[in-house]
Amino acid sequence: MTDRKPRCRPLPPSVVAAVIDSAPTTSRAELLHRLELALAELPPAERMAVVAAHGYDEGPVGAAVELDIETGDADALTRNALQMLRGALADVDIDD
Repeated sequence: MTDRKPRCRPLPPSVVAAVIDSAPTTSRAELLHRLELALAELPPAERMAVVAAHGYDEGPVGAAVELDIETGDADALTRNALQMLRGALADVDIDD
């Protein structure tokens, strides 16, 4: 794995939806804030994988390229990162 820094881009709505689609009563601003905090807490490889795969909409292949690993390993890291993000956001229940 190389020490590349991830490309900086805003998170598209699809990333938010992929992580927090089960919390419809939560305000968008709070969800984005919580998502940002949860992303910061991920291990670097998982964070890079989920941002490349979902944030850049490049899927596991994009994550593999970013991390310089096999596609299957990148897919596993991406799925693991999504699970960790969902866990971090599971208690969100804020009214608009």
